[in-house]
Amino acid sequence: MKRRVPDALYNQVLAIATAIADHDGVNSVARAELMALFHKHQQAGTPDPFLTETVADFTNDPDEQVRLYRLAIEQCIAVPGEPVHSKRCGLIEALLELRDDGEAQQELMRARLAAFAARDSEAVKDLDRLARRMATER
Repeated sequence: MKRRVPDALYNQVLAIATAIADHDGVNSVARAELMALFHKHQQAGTPDPFLTETVADFTNDPDEQVRLYRLAIEQCIAVPGEPVHSKRCGLIEALLELRDDGEAQQELMRARLAAFAARDSEAVKDLDRLARRMATER
């Protein structure tokens, strides 16, 4: 069963992410708001993998992205039904940017298994495209 992100959190994160995206990712006020929300949940002991993944998505530093995607994957353990394959996909892209092809390949296998288990055919197709890209960049 797929998890439903709490409406209040989902709507808040969506509004902030939209504000960042609408300004080609350079909306520093919205980025600061996203980070404040992330830290608030971390400090309150209510981390959410959806929020952590969104922070990773809007982080420009690949090393920090890797750390955040791994954190989001770890947080999924406590949140049944949270899709892990999207977090693994983001992790793969960050690893490729860091030229860590070996770990990216391992994560690709894990992501494919998770996407297949979730019956997410669109994610499987995206992961197939990512695999082809990885094969041609070698």
